[in-house]
Amino acid sequence: MTRQEIINRLNYLRSQELFAIQQYMNHFYRVKGTTFAEIQGMERSIALVEMRHAEMLAEKINMLGGDPISNPSQVEQMKSSRITEGKTPEEMISADLQLERGAIRDYTKAVIDIGDSDPGIRKMLEGILEQEEEHADIFGSYLSESQAYDIGELKGAA
Repeated sequence: MTRQEIINRLNYLRSQELFAIQQYMNHFYRVKGTTFAEIQGMERSIALVEMRHAEMLAEKINMLGGDPISNPSQVEQMKSSRITEGKTPEEMISADLQLERGAIRDYTKAVIDIGDSDPGIRKMLEGILEQEEEHADIFGSYLSESQAYDIGELKGAA
């Protein structure tokens, strides 16, 4: 991948992180019901991790000479994305799990695509990917999912 292609990919990943932060914090403020404290704490803590991811991506984009996006809609693929508010805690967590599944797919593909062209960026993305998998596991466990995401989904894409 060229440097500009890597910048574009990192900005796309950043747009997803910024979008996830918005959705998770929206859920943090809106969740109601008997599991209020449990879900609110989960939403907030995962949103804070996503903020660190967005920051890491922005720093790497800057170091590559690019301009980090500040709004998810700055990336074409994210223009039609809308926050899923959910009426129940389960609907909120289900929407969050879908975001994490998408992030896992996109980070896995980025790791594969970058390959050995930049081991430092690949290592950063692998670290973020590991945390996204943990988030999917947390959301999946809450929903009693037997498997929160597809392992090895992109194995043949390498």
